[in-house]
Amino acid sequence: MIEDLKKLFLRFNYSDENGFIVNAPTLNEGEHLSIGFDNKRKEFNIHFTDDNINESGAKRRNFIFTMSAFRFFLFLNRFDTFYKHSIVNLILSSKTNLGKLKKHKFIVNTFVTSDEAEDKLIHKRKNGRHWKFRKNFDFDLIVDNFKYLEQEDLSSNKILLAYKYSKGNLSLQGFIYNFEHLTGIYFVPIKKYNRFAKNIAIAMYNYLNTYPTEETLPFRQQMYERLKHPYLSKEEAKRMQR
Repeated sequence: MIEDLKKLFLRFNYSDENGFIVNAPTLNEGEHLSIGFDNKRKEFNIHFTDDNINESGAKRRNFIFTMSAFRFFLFLNRFDTFYKHSIVNLILSSKTNLGKLKKHKFIVNTFVTSDEAEDKLIHKRKNGRHWKFRKNFDFDLIVDNFKYLEQEDLSSNKILLAYKYSKGNLSLQGFIYNFEHLTGIYFVPIKKYNRFAKNIAIAMYNYLNTYPTEETLPFRQQMYERLKHPYLSKEEAKRMQR
């Protein structure tokens, strides 16, 4: 799994003439996902690219989502208010205190949330447009910094991942929020967060289905399948564990 992490990358490209594009690898060998805005066509798109196809003129890209700039930014504007209202309700309805968190014996990692984590984990080049895990990174820095939650870990304006250790396994339990302007500690259990994420995805799917187009059909079909079958298939689960 660590070797797979080292192969991950994010690549950003932007120009006033062409627009922007973000590339990231998928679980399939020799394939990457691209999310971008084409400034010439004035459209937003999501597509997969097969890097194994090198023949000139051969189709390498599979577009699953295309939307005009006007419709895309209208969608963002309408969805933004709903999302902000939902995320605020999610956090504010989850107030807790240090005593309750310590009672559950939550474990946090002090390295992944530190200021030095990004520089030590990620190698950035080409003026920050290409991100990749450092091949020489010492993963013991992560392993050695798991600890039981204490007061000093709850510094202001920080989000922590809360874990539990049981029967030889470390499992994610939720997210701890401690923002100064909220004057309190908030814990969102992973199940509650997953319900929130699913409701957001359903709202997005319903919006796109209200204004259906042929260019968004593949994306809507994939969303429907994921919402209907939210868990990884056995084949995908095995691939993630390799």
